[in-house]
Order: sequence, then C-alpha cells, then structure tokens
Amino acid sequence: MKSSTTGRIVSILTGCGVFVLLILTVGLLEYALIGGVLGWLAVSLIYDKKQRDQAIVYDGTTRSDIDNTIKKGRQLTRGMRYAVQKLTQVEIKQQVEELCRIAESMFELLKKDPKDIRIVKQFISHYLEPTHKIIVKYAELATIRPMPAEAVETLERTESSLKNIRATFLKQKERMLNNDVMDLDTEIKLFETLANNITSSSPKTDKNASNKNKSGIY
Repeated sequence: MKSSTTGRIVSILTGCGVFVLLILTVGLLEYALIGGVLGWLAVSLIYDKKQRDQAIVYDGTTRSDIDNTIKKGRQLTRGMRYAVQKLTQVEIKQQVEELCRIAESMFELLKKDPKDIRIVKQFISHYLEPTHKIIVKYAELATIRPMPAEAVETLERTESSLKNIRATFLKQKERMLNNDVMDLDTEIKLFETLANNITSSSPKTDKNASNKNKSGIY
C-alpha cells in the first residue's frame, strides 16, 4: 500500500513537473497538458510494473523470480535452435526442436503454478544448461571442415544420447504434473471432508428441531 501510494504521488508530481516545464519552454497549454499526462502515465506504468515484479506469488518467490527463470530457460532453448540451423541432418534438428518444446511447455506450466519454481530451476541448471552446451558443441563439430577423424565417433555418441536426454526432460516435466495431481487430490479430500461435516451435522439440526416441536416450543 505504501509503495502504491508513493508511486501515485511520484507520478502526479512528474506529470505536474512536465506540465510546468512545457508551459515555461513551449508556452502552449495543449502541448503542456499532453506532456503532463504522458509523464504521469509513464511513471505510473513503471511503478505498477515494479510492484508487480516484487509481489510474492509463492513462499518468498516473487513474480520477478518466475519471469527471470523463464527468461533464462528460453535463452537456452533459443541458443539450441540457433545452433542447429546449419545442420543438414533433419532428424537431429527435429529431435532438438522437440527438446526445446518440452522445456518450454515446462515454462508455461510454471507460469500457471509458481510452486514448481524449484523443479524448473533444478531442471535448467542440471539438465537444460548441460544439454545446451552439448548441442552447441555438437553443431560446431558437425559443421567444421575439414572434420577431424576422431570427430565421427563423438558425433555419433551425441546423436544416440538425444533419446536419453528427451526421456530425462519428460521425467522432469512429469514431476511438475505429479505436483498438480497432488494439489488436485488435496482439494478433493478437503471438499469431501467439508461435505461430510455438513452432512453429518444436518440430521442433528433436524432432530433438535423435531424435539422442540414435540415439546411445544415454536
């Protein structure tokens, strides 16, 4: 609330300052009014964004933490896509594209559920970053000419590992989905508990009302 109030005050003062400055320099009321409104609006938007970024969305995690994590992950997937552009092996390019799509689907899940921030951060540092390095090195080695004699075996080993990498990515995504299942299960159990409590209390209420009627109390 304090931050919001401060933002409003600063934006109003900025708008007034721009208005006065334009009046003194340009001397036209219309331009001064437009400039003042634009100055007020710009500062308001800046403060609103700052407040949004600093808002806690889950257990000490801010919206800015979520956005920065997703940004870092997408930089890595973009790097992987860029690295394989010059490859002639269509199958390898398709496999890398699928890895990128799996990663980005995890980022979309994180947007909807901030509780998965720890899983996604671990995924990026333990799996996505090493995969990015592997793909970039592979692309460099596959396109270098003349190709070193010992490079063929290394390239083949990298190609054969892509399926295992895909399986690992899917396991990490499954961890996020399992969290959603647990959350849903918890909500169902909570609903059932509340429903059972309401059901069990209803007969007692009816019985008390019946006893009062029998005793002549209205």
